[in-house]
Amino acid sequence: MISIPYFKQIAKSNAKFLGVFTLVLCVFLIVMTNVFTPETINGFQSATKGTAVSHIMEGNGTLIGFMSNSFYAIMAIIFPMVYSIMVGNRMIAEKVDKGNMAGFLSTPTTRLQITVSSAVYFVLSLALMWGISSIVGIIAANTFQPDALDIDTFLLLNLGAFLYHLVISSICFCASCIFNSSKNSLTFGAGIPLYFFVVSLFIKLSDSLDFLKYFTLNTLYDTQKIVEGSGYAGDFVIMLIISICLYTVGIVWFQKKDLPL
Repeated sequence: MISIPYFKQIAKSNAKFLGVFTLVLCVFLIVMTNVFTPETINGFQSATKGTAVSHIMEGNGTLIGFMSNSFYAIMAIIFPMVYSIMVGNRMIAEKVDKGNMAGFLSTPTTRLQITVSSAVYFVLSLALMWGISSIVGIIAANTFQPDALDIDTFLLLNLGAFLYHLVISSICFCASCIFNSSKNSLTFGAGIPLYFFVVSLFIKLSDSLDFLKYFTLNTLYDTQKIVEGSGYAGDFVIMLIISICLYTVGIVWFQKKDLPL
């Protein structure tokens, strides 16, 4: 079901995006492990005490506790999300919109091979992004703050982030398969993830907005549960199931729909 030539083509065309966004994550991780010592963490918490930002700066006084409420609440969410939005649209909808899909389908490559190859690339690229980020984070922590990073929790946070972005990528991919124009694909593929992110920020800014957790999938990536070491396994499974379902819907939909070729 995978076309190796087509897989190589989309991997090559999206390599720059993958490299840039992976580099951004790695830079943030290096800065975090280099600058945010226990002393600076306590300083930030004291400076923001009583303000709306204090909910983001909360932690247990450790590097991983601080990262769970800062890096994994904002940077680790928004930058890979932008990657998924851009690449998701480029997978299918942009090719249909620009008329390039007709050229691909005029070859022996089938619709099923195109969508499956695209989905496999999408998943593997996210796995590579978080795999490299994990390695860089561990090396940086061992270099700048030996023994300060809880590596097991760090890897679980990255696994959770990968599964969360697997859901986001599946939303973008599904929208790209359903719609024939980039405009509509981006409206849903970008709009839904951005809505989830904004709602999650509101929740962090005030306890009175806690009810909004039922209106965002970001609730499934609960860094506090991961840091505490319990209650996150079910959320991980749900994110995996949602991803598989949406990728499947996108693949099936594209096979059956009419194309303006």
